[in-house]
Amino acid sequence: VSWTIANRFLLFDQYKRELLELDAFGDVNLSSGVGQNISGYEDLVWMGISPQGILLVDRLENEIVQLDFRLNPVHTIDLNRRIFPEKAALDPWGRLYLYSRDYNSIFLFDKGELDPTPIVNLSKEFGSVFCMAEMQINQEGEMAILGCDGMIHIFSQNGRKKISFPSTIENAVFLIAVRDDWFVFNRIGAGISIHSQKKVSIPGASVPIEDMASMNRSIAVLAKDHILILDVK
Repeated sequence: VSWTIANRFLLFDQYKRELLELDAFGDVNLSSGVGQNISGYEDLVWMGISPQGILLVDRLENEIVQLDFRLNPVHTIDLNRRIFPEKAALDPWGRLYLYSRDYNSIFLFDKGELDPTPIVNLSKEFGSVFCMAEMQINQEGEMAILGCDGMIHIFSQNGRKKISFPSTIENAVFLIAVRDDWFVFNRIGAGISIHSQKKVSIPGASVPIEDMASMNRSIAVLAKDHILILDVK
């Protein structure tokens, strides 16, 4: 799930490989470009809003797809290096950070081009067996990485590691950026603020959590049959 303009949400149907937009009244708008071509999206790993429009990252096709805000395809950019990104995060200036498990590194995609030199080499930082669960960038441009082992790693804008510490949330899988902070959650709704260490709990009717997204001070929780919106103070 991804938050778009005017309190709308982007959702991806993994079975039909369809991208759809859900508004606050429950009305659905389908992308004209999805489901009408032969292959659809092979492996959509990220979608979000940039200054250029809606961006989609397809891992298997090793490409970035740009849509307008009506979900019409604008163009497709083939990445000039076969990194096959598995995670992505957008910074406040519209730069896209792409995690490649093949290279165990994070690359920067900016102004339509992929920098061939990684901004973060995870093998150098943590060793070749490092496993990433999620990464998010806050409004200050700092990047947080959640490891599969529950460790949190904070990096500066230029890719320098600042600090690492364990998450106190058992089986943490979600990492959400909210203003200058981040929140970590597990699927049963237990969460915590990274900066303040204040605990947060998602109501039982909205768990298990399928996915999460954020905008400004709000967090959207995707459950099986609804989206819950929480304001973070």
